[in-house]
Amino acid sequence: MKVYKYDENGVFERDDLIFIDEGQELPEGYTNIAPPIPSINPVFNAEKKEWSDGDDPSTLTPPEPSEIEQLKQENADALLNTAELEANVESMQQDQADLLMTLVETGVI
Repeated sequence: MKVYKYDENGVFERDDLIFIDEGQELPEGYTNIAPPIPSINPVFNAEKKEWSDGDDPSTLTPPEPSEIEQLKQENADALLNTAELEANVESMQQDQADLLMTLVETGVI
């Protein structure tokens, strides 16, 4: 049977498949009533046997990145910048080599 697990505050945790014998009740913290879809953090009211609509996605703000996450992003940006600079240097070196070859072939040097 497909069931929906909620924590001690009624907040949806996950859906599960469990096997129960006929006449046996669902374990504590489970219901066979599906939460509304789509919803974010719906809450189950065990007395009313219903789910809330959950949080409004427009009111949720993403968490601020931690200092380590910020440093990782800065490092990734620096590595990307370095790769772009190396590509530019290689391109300029190739241009110089082509120019030098043209000068040699035309007898200028």
